[in-house]
Order: sequence, then C-alpha cells, then structure tokens
Amino acid sequence: MSVKVGFIGAGAMGGPMALRLARNKFDLIVCDVSEKALSPFGELGVRTTQNPADCGNCDVIMLMVANYDQIRQVVLGPSGIGTNKPKDKTQYLIVMGTVLPAAIREFANEVEQYGIKLIDSPVSGGVVKAVEGTLTIILGGDRADCDAVKHVLSVVGEQFFYCGPVGSAQITKIVNNVVCIANMMISAEAYRIGLDNGLSLKDMIPVMEAGTGRNFFTENVEDAPKAYGAWAPTRKDFDSIQSIIHKDIGLGLKIGSGSGKLPMTEALHDVLSNVGDDSFKTWRRVIETLESLRKG
Repeated sequence: MSVKVGFIGAGAMGGPMALRLARNKFDLIVCDVSEKALSPFGELGVRTTQNPADCGNCDVIMLMVANYDQIRQVVLGPSGIGTNKPKDKTQYLIVMGTVLPAAIREFANEVEQYGIKLIDSPVSGGVVKAVEGTLTIILGGDRADCDAVKHVLSVVGEQFFYCGPVGSAQITKIVNNVVCIANMMISAEAYRIGLDNGLSLKDMIPVMEAGTGRNFFTENVEDAPKAYGAWAPTRKDFDSIQSIIHKDIGLGLKIGSGSGKLPMTEALHDVLSNVGDDSFKTWRRVIETLESLRKG
C-alpha cells in the first residue's frame, strides 16, 4: 500500500521539499494558504488545498510552518487535521519548524491521545539544500517512529542525526541556528567588503574554505549568492526571513536563560530587531555576483 503524505507549509523551504516528494511519485497532498505557493503543484497534477483538514487521512504529515501557534492551528484548530483524522488510524506528524523544546514536548503529549505520533524533526541547510534534497535532518522522538518515516525524509535529506526524545532535536537546531544566523549576517558584510575592494568571490571563497573563515557558504563559490538570492529575491522576502531568524535567536536566548549572560547572542538579537535597507543592499550586492560567476 502506498504511503499517503500530507505536506503543510509550501513556502521558501517547504515548497522545494514538497516538490521533491511530488517528483518521487509519493501519494501527496500539499496545503498552504497561498495560491501562489500551491500553483507549481497544480501544474504537476498534485492535489492541493488551503484547508489542513484535507490532510487528515494521510499516513504521514509534514509541517513546515513558521511558529508554534501555526502548528497548533493546523493540527487542532477548527479546520485542523484532527477534525478529519480517522479514529483508528495511526498517524505520524513530522514537525519540521523551529519552536521551543518545552512546547513541542507538551504538544506531543497532547496529540498522542488522538493516535498521532509526533516526530520532532527540524532541518538545516537552507533553501539551496532543500532544492537539492540534501538537507540535514535532525530527529527527536521515539526511535521506532523516526525509523518508520525515514523513507519519506530521505527524499528531502541526506544526513540524519537522531538526538533523543522529543525536544532534543529542537535544542540541537536552536544551538545550530545561533551559529548559522551569526554567520549569514556577518558573511554578507565580509563578502561585500571584499567585493568593493576589487576581489571576486572566486578570489575569496577558496581561501576561506582552506582557512579559518570556512563556513556553510564556502564549499562552492556559488553557494552564497544562491542562498541570499533564495532568501531575498525581494525586499518583502528579506523582511520575512529577518523576522524568522530574529525569532530563532530569541528561542536561543530563552533556552539559554540558565546559562548566565550571553552578550554576543543578546547583541545579535538586538541588531536583528532593526535590520533594514543597508543589510538588504549588502545581500543584493552578493546576489548580483551570481551571473558573473556563471559566465566566468
């Protein structure tokens, strides 16, 4: 019997992930409030909906939504998947966004009574790796439940790390995000300094990859402009990603509240609350190098 998969949240990250599932011939239904986000799936003949309840009879449901309130709404809200879930059906719910560990633990206990097995599974790698299907999949929950959905997750991810019970994957992802976000914000400025002083990314990237500036943008010279281009094709998209990463740094500070003063993380949180035109222009400066890189 084929596995029925529901994918809720087809935005910048979720859209490419769901497309990979569609192209691998899963019995798929994709849900998003945006008709624009759903249009590529309609063109492929994939079922789409704006109502989460339509995913209620799926075997596996993947959630890539922005925050905990949205998770609760699409699962237990008046039009949530819980309103259309067969009572005798065991269902796997894979939560792939980033939320507080305590919240996801509480939610896992809450949905268990409905026959829903929650798997805590945030991802790392950004939009570029989502498109390639090479994301890093972080897993928390019952080990058997995680193993049961690995054949689905292997379509969108390349490396898997089991971290322990529900909540442990969120802790791992939040810690990872603190480093990632600091990197993504400062790297753009570092690259712009180099570019404005006559270097190209071809000059800079190999040195950084071989030296102490190595980061997730330095494996290939096109990685940085491709990533920033995926995050910020427009100012609206840039503002949206800034809102998400500001939230994620806030999560880091919350789970780190017992770790004493964290001045660098606190400073980054403050900076991210006021990011504007200057940073957007810097990102666009890096993005504009992609065409010349491909020609060269």
